[in-house]
Amino acid sequence: MNGNYRYNPADFKGMLGLSEELNIFYELHEAYNKEKTSRCRFALEKHGEDLFFTIKHRELEGNLTRATAADLREYMEELLYD
Repeated sequence: MNGNYRYNPADFKGMLGLSEELNIFYELHEAYNKEKTSRCRFALEKHGEDLFFTIKHRELEGNLTRATAADLREYMEELLYD
């Protein structure tokens, strides 16, 4: 992961998969920005869906506040559609 992102995956260690999912999302985002192919876009969008549900599950479990989860999802969408 080379970019400077608002949410550091390391800050979510111990939240069942969130750190790893966020790291993968950032890597796919960087790959798409380097090579804007439909294959890269599909991979980014597919993983974005997975990350959305991971965030939702951590919110429902109480590991993320509603405000943090909403901001994280909004930020993820900004990256998806920038």
